[in-house]
Amino acid sequence: MALLEVENLVKSFGGLRAVDDVSLSAEAGKVTALIGPNGAGKTTVFNVVTGFDLRDSGAIRFDDEPIPPKRKPWQVARLGMVRTFQTPVGFPKLTVLENLEVSGSEGSTESLREALAGPRAWGDEVGKVDRRAEELLRELGLWERCDVVLEDLSVGENKLLEFARQLINDPRLLMLDEPASGVDPAAIGRLSSLIRRLRDQGLGLLVIDHNLSFILGIADYVYVLAEGAVIAEGTPDEIARHPRVLEIYLGKGEVAA
Repeated sequence: MALLEVENLVKSFGGLRAVDDVSLSAEAGKVTALIGPNGAGKTTVFNVVTGFDLRDSGAIRFDDEPIPPKRKPWQVARLGMVRTFQTPVGFPKLTVLENLEVSGSEGSTESLREALAGPRAWGDEVGKVDRRAEELLRELGLWERCDVVLEDLSVGENKLLEFARQLINDPRLLMLDEPASGVDPAAIGRLSSLIRRLRDQGLGLLVIDHNLSFILGIADYVYVLAEGAVIAEGTPDEIARHPRVLEIYLGKGEVAA
């Protein structure tokens, strides 16, 4: 059974139909990719699924439970479905580690009594967050930058930190919007390895990226969008050989390795 199911999704902005009857699914323990040219509607699909934009019509189900059209983004995230953004967000004046600590605390379910009790009552929770933060930063090659404030990071480092911020609360489905954009080749290798490891641990991932080598190297299944509609779907090998995909997006008879 699919973890996320999207059926006949439609979203228009004025006279422009940005998402046109899109259906797709993403499974736990699988990397599902959504590719297509600029303006194809990929990020709009993410925005509608996660509650940042209202759908015009269509159905969305997560873990076989319907997500109502007016469900807020934070409510969607509480279900275990989180996403990154093309432009990372965070606290510019806080360090890399502090940004992760803040993100990790968002998953806390502390009571008012625990909050009023002060730091002694938070010790165990803070320790867990710190250990998870260090683990993620080491995996992504950012541990040596843990004391650097966010505004001093490179674009690529910011993208990796955005990835870590969403992982720290152990989601069930992670939606990545252009995770490899601006990331140096060595870091892309680490990112690919971590994505595969998370998949093997049972996490579901839905990924948008323009780096086809990156996508075809990590994906188990691929959907191709053009002008808001799904025009092809299949395994990476099938997509790499699909005549319309080659014609519209690559302009050549093969995918670059």
